[in-house]
Amino acid sequence: MAQIIQTSRGNYLLSDPEDGNIRSERDVLDLLGHFGEVRAYLLLVSDGALHPDFFDLSTGLAGEISLKLSTYRVKTAIVVDLESIPSLRFQEWAGECNRGREIRFCADLTEAEDWLLDIE
Repeated sequence: MAQIIQTSRGNYLLSDPEDGNIRSERDVLDLLGHFGEVRAYLLLVSDGALHPDFFDLSTGLAGEISLKLSTYRVKTAIVVDLESIPSLRFQEWAGECNRGREIRFCADLTEAEDWLLDIE
């Protein structure tokens, strides 16, 4: 479900890019179990790893997942093309997340890794 990425700038956990394998709060808890190996609460969610329900705010999945990540203070970068998400409400919510320090939506892997590892 995830792999540890080791770089000269630091280590983080990368979710598998399988289609929609993060589909519940339980899946997030399973990911959290890997953080002992990483020794940092940094998570990069690759494009396609989130279940499509995540992008539909009416399902509550995005709220459940983001709350769990925030509760455990997991700095999370999510790689996704926001323009491809048809929901304006989701895009607004993602914009709000991007103003914070815990969850950020990024256009590509490089941007996500740079933000996650505090590279500007």
